[in-house]
Amino acid sequence: EIIRSIHDAINRLNHDQKIIIILRDIQGFSYFEISKILNISEGTVKSRISRGRKNLKNILEEMLYTNS
Repeated sequence: EIIRSIHDAINRLNHDQKIIIILRDIQGFSYFEISKILNISEGTVKSRISRGRKNLKNILEEMLYTNS
């Protein structure tokens, strides 16, 4: 159930954040590799990961409180 909740939360992220989170946190690509795959700077990768993780945390907290 936890894995399903995380999957659902990831799917609620915007497209850019979802792709970054999947590439970094699920598939394990480096910042450099992601920057080359997506043709963006490493700084952009890092900022999108940071925002994506923050949004993911907020979504999961919201899901937790609405299911309690």
